[in-house]
Amino acid sequence: MTLIAILTIVGLVAILLELVVPGGVLGVLGGIALLIACLKTFTLYGATAGLIFSVILLIVTFAAFALWMKYFHKLPFAKNLILNDAVGGVDGSGEKSVLTDQSIIGKRGTTETDLQPSGRARIDGVRHDVMAESGAIEKGTEIEVVALNPIPVVRVVSQ
Repeated sequence: MTLIAILTIVGLVAILLELVVPGGVLGVLGGIALLIACLKTFTLYGATAGLIFSVILLIVTFAAFALWMKYFHKLPFAKNLILNDAVGGVDGSGEKSVLTDQSIIGKRGTTETDLQPSGRARIDGVRHDVMAESGAIEKGTEIEVVALNPIPVVRVVSQ
């Protein structure tokens, strides 16, 4: 029973962490752990207990996923993983500036994070969520805004 509980908890946590850490490895390992927990329940306690466990596990998994999706964006560390709700940026004083016109097009700045294809850049002293026009752009690269759709679209400044 202890092994089944441990495998279940490890599986659920690994699958939820897969939503934050890309790559697929944690999701696959979590799925394997949950599958082994189900199989162990069937072999140790019979078909009825295995079926009940499987249904409960399915309900818990969907409930955990729903809670995760509802509250994840409110967690302190999640703010660095999610683009802002409004198009715009944050200046040095912490004030949010919202882009409402095309005036940012043609302005230059520097990337503060790797753009793969989206990330953050500082343009005219204001921090913005931006997206690379094509490919990835490394942190610290000088960029130029070429479009606003809905966030600034940037490309590397030609040397």
